[in-house]
Amino acid sequence: MIQTLSVNASPAEVVDVLHRDGCVVVKSLAESKVCDLLEKELAPYLAAKRDEPPNNAPYGDEDFLPAKTRRIVGVIAKSRAYRTLVTHPVIMAVCDAMLLPNSASYQLCTTAALVPDPGSKAQALHREDQLWNLPSPHPVLEVATMWAISGFTIENGATHLVPGSNLWWDDRAARADEIIPAVMERGSLLLWTDHVLHGAGANRSNAPRFGAGAAYILGWLRQEENQYLAVPPELARTLPENLQKLVGYQLNGGLGFAGELGQDPIEMLRP
Repeated sequence: MIQTLSVNASPAEVVDVLHRDGCVVVKSLAESKVCDLLEKELAPYLAAKRDEPPNNAPYGDEDFLPAKTRRIVGVIAKSRAYRTLVTHPVIMAVCDAMLLPNSASYQLCTTAALVPDPGSKAQALHREDQLWNLPSPHPVLEVATMWAISGFTIENGATHLVPGSNLWWDDRAARADEIIPAVMERGSLLLWTDHVLHGAGANRSNAPRFGAGAAYILGWLRQEENQYLAVPPELARTLPENLQKLVGYQLNGGLGFAGELGQDPIEMLRP
């Protein structure tokens, strides 16, 4: 099963489950007004995606990027509500506990809004750590999140995960009975770590399913989504400092200086 914690669960409880199972749901963490605002802000971008040809992504195939799924990236630049969600205190506390032991800082890896429309197929199970091709076992590299902006049900393709696969070797395949849908109410948050097998489910309902995802990685890893182009300096200057740092405008030890040798890039965003 995928353990579901109450909205009042402590970050320490979330971390304990993540270490054990690799995935967990926290119920009703986002207020309805934030979900409403996110839907409103992203509606024009999602409407434009309806006119795109099937599976028009620049890489990948139908197994990984199924047709009839609308995808928006660069979401920080597109939604104020999303900025609130990606800096939620529970997520920050979990990332502090799970990522800072192995890095001086952490940063955003990807931002996305995902809307599988009716008829979209299931995504192939995969692991986030495949990006860096590191042999397992290894420390946690990434904490991934998915907010339920609409309810996630078995029928509309709730994200599939394999609890416990965070502890498996790379070549261990999942049996059908080990693959569990992350059913959750609107406003709930799903978290999982990088070695967990997961993938979007097939939407067999008559309505879209709306999720907003973000992934957080060790500060010394290469980001999957180039945040410096997605959030260029002129936009980054308008953001709170904690979000500037998440985008990547910060030093990680001696990595990432800008301007003078050793200069923290966040100083270049200040007046």
